[in-house]
Amino acid sequence: MISKTDFIAYLDAPRHLWAMKHNKIGKQELNAFLLHLFEQGYEVERYANKYIKEHLIPLYNVEEYKLQETEIDGNYEARSDALIKNPKTGKWDMYEVKSSNTIDKNHIYDVTFQTLVFEKHYDLGDIYILHLNKDYIRKGDLNLVELFVADNVTQKVQEVRDIVEQGRYDAYLVEKSEYSELGHWCYKPKDCPCKDLCHPNLPEYSIFDVNRLSGSKKKLDELVENGIFSIYDIPHDFPLSDLQRTQIDIAQSEKTFIDKPAIKNLLNELKYPLYFLDYESFNPAIPVFDGYKPFDQMTFQYSLHVQRKSEDTELEHYEFLETDPIDTIPNLLNSLKSNIGTNGSIIVWNKSFECTQNKRMAEIYPEFESFIENVNSRVFDLMEIFQKLYYVDNKAKGSYSIKKILPVFDSTLDYKAMSIGDGATAMSTWNKLVNKNDGEKDKIRNDLLRYCELDTLAMVRVLEGLKNLI
Repeated sequence: MISKTDFIAYLDAPRHLWAMKHNKIGKQELNAFLLHLFEQGYEVERYANKYIKEHLIPLYNVEEYKLQETEIDGNYEARSDALIKNPKTGKWDMYEVKSSNTIDKNHIYDVTFQTLVFEKHYDLGDIYILHLNKDYIRKGDLNLVELFVADNVTQKVQEVRDIVEQGRYDAYLVEKSEYSELGHWCYKPKDCPCKDLCHPNLPEYSIFDVNRLSGSKKKLDELVENGIFSIYDIPHDFPLSDLQRTQIDIAQSEKTFIDKPAIKNLLNELKYPLYFLDYESFNPAIPVFDGYKPFDQMTFQYSLHVQRKSEDTELEHYEFLETDPIDTIPNLLNSLKSNIGTNGSIIVWNKSFECTQNKRMAEIYPEFESFIENVNSRVFDLMEIFQKLYYVDNKAKGSYSIKKILPVFDSTLDYKAMSIGDGATAMSTWNKLVNKNDGEKDKIRNDLLRYCELDTLAMVRVLEGLKNLI
């Protein structure tokens, strides 16, 4: 039996579906980010069901409706969130709830799969995807009518129904296949649930580590068809972008590449005092406080290391962590304002994140607008040196994540040794901190502070290393 979930797994990679159906995916601990998505999905579903019962069904003014209905069509099974008899057409309108604020291709394929099953049992009318309204801003109690949007996707379903009908049959064949007959592997081995099936014996530095190459399936297919899996075996005449070619050439040279003039030009922009800043944030699907939209980031923590005059001056550290279930912005920005001066460079890793959060906080609390404008005007993105390949060390395997770059400059600092070692875990752990009353609060608070502190200390060490080079 092929369900919607099975079909989406097939679209991701046929081998994923086969592994699911043949118990070849071992029990895996869900990472913090996936757990967060599941939790937010349950929350959206709860409010969506309330919206359907209290607002959507009354619009039809009928008593004929069915919620959470499951139907089977031969080898295929699907469940609808809501079926409502439309008195104007005499047909059943179908609604599918999605815990997102946009509609993507997989959503259309998903609801089309559902349509193919249910049209065997119901005279279907219009097909809708019910999702969060990205423009909704909370003011007081949640307004469910404004929180949700029902998009009519009937035409889009018709456009892909032949593709989905063939695809679900292909998925059924995959379920019945032998492993030796399996089709395509996946394009993201780092997230693969069955690496031994999709990517057996994948080399440590592989073609999947080439920056942005995973987005070009055609090129990956060509390499694999020619038996090329290692970055060291990619031909010199294989068509790639300039950045990809630079990464590969440096890897194949097996040497560290350092563009000292380019690095020096960037670092010359820095002005003392130097402020090393990092945020942690939480993005609930359902806005919790006034002024927020669905999936808006709530910045709940910062770490700030300060060098006043030069590397020889004592390093200062300031930090903030909101521990109460309240809007985090006022206390966080007031704390930051008291610890960060109006002059000097503010060093971050990936400025698009910090600057975007700053701008959004100023929109919600305009009284901080001038402060935020000053902060954003002084931001220096240390990550760009590695993103632009001015410094390339093969130990980072093409990544410019701070967690991959830090060991190149300081092997004594280690994220893996920490209770919280990534942003997704920090996010979910903070949610537990402010919403649960248990004996772990002091430990959680300390773990969060130490994690965020390491992010800014890591930037200090990387900058020191770069300065020593030039």
